[in-house]
Amino acid sequence: MYEFTKKTICDGVSFGNIKDDRFKRGRINATLIVPLDKKTAAANALLSCVLTRSCKKYPDFTSLNRKLDELYGAALYPSVSKYGDFQTVTLSVSGLDDRYALDGKSISSEITELLCSILFEPNITNGHFLEEDFQQEKRQLIENIDAEFNDKRSYAIRRCIEIMCRDELFSISRFGSREDVAALTQENIYKAWKSLLDNARAELCMLGSTPYEKALEGFKKYFDGKPRKMTGSTKIISDVGEVKRIVETEEIVQSKLVMGFRSAYPKTVRERIANTLMSMILGGTPTSKLFQNVREKQSLCYYCSSNVNNNKGIMLIDSGVETDNIEKTESAVMEQITALVHGNVTDEELLSAKKALKNLYISTMDSLSAMHAWYMGSVLSSLVASPLEEAEIVDDITKEEVVELANRIKLDTVFSLIGN
Repeated sequence: MYEFTKKTICDGVSFGNIKDDRFKRGRINATLIVPLDKKTAAANALLSCVLTRSCKKYPDFTSLNRKLDELYGAALYPSVSKYGDFQTVTLSVSGLDDRYALDGKSISSEITELLCSILFEPNITNGHFLEEDFQQEKRQLIENIDAEFNDKRSYAIRRCIEIMCRDELFSISRFGSREDVAALTQENIYKAWKSLLDNARAELCMLGSTPYEKALEGFKKYFDGKPRKMTGSTKIISDVGEVKRIVETEEIVQSKLVMGFRSAYPKTVRERIANTLMSMILGGTPTSKLFQNVREKQSLCYYCSSNVNNNKGIMLIDSGVETDNIEKTESAVMEQITALVHGNVTDEELLSAKKALKNLYISTMDSLSAMHAWYMGSVLSSLVASPLEEAEIVDDITKEEVVELANRIKLDTVFSLIGN
């Protein structure tokens, strides 16, 4: 059974519990939220990785992992994400639910204590983390950024966002730039650590079947009495001027076309669902307008899909195309959007998209990490509803609601990445 509870520890610090009896393991997360900033994005990203290698109680990677093994093979990992114009730094520990531990041992209490020790009591000497940890994680982060660059579909999408949102915080990568990471020093990540602890909004979360009270008390010991005020907000742009068109060349066989649109910024849960459904009708399923008409009937591209970002109010349509077909593909995409705007949506298109969206919501419940990502997106948009609750609303969404949201779509940027 899915149950959601939310508690306030102090100003700027909240604790959420998602109770679900289906899992044998639980997950406890500490997420720190700050506005995206080019000066600090890279340092925050690297800090998250360095923190998970040691702490004062367990001063090296070996001793920390030995402790995790003692906790029935618990796993510790960092993640960095972007929600609207905010960067989130998350430390997570996944471990056995208390009900399966021997001799009444409280795994959740020990995991919470370990997580807070890592965050508040890292292995720092004279303002420096272990040099080996710093250098290894720095190399790994650069490799992750290089991997994103080498995936040309991901690269093209990121470049379209950078161009489209060039005067907005959303243009900043969740990892910062490669150059910024390469230039980081020990002093940079020490300052990032101090700043996050003092200023970042904290969203703490526990998922699983274990009662949350012990974890909540563990977090209170470290966070209570340390209020912080959330600053910043996500910039929403609805009006566009002249369409920005940028072409870049690379040593690639298949060219990439990414079209960036300003779309609706949902103000209710129902509107968020309808906006997502609109995108799926357009290009989110094998029966969508883009797949059936642009890819199948006209054979203009290898793939063509749409994705809406409800936390930012933008939609991206990306395609893999032959260079000679870029202009034709753009025209064909706009024809399908025009059809949607005019209400040309068949019952089959609507029903198929609804089924796919409901399955997407329901499948979110199959993973603790997916449920946590859902939770973070909900709390940051202040539109909190469970995936199952949203799935129940899908069937009630009308074609008229979808069409109304389609009418808010405005083309802002066209980015093409073509072969030399």
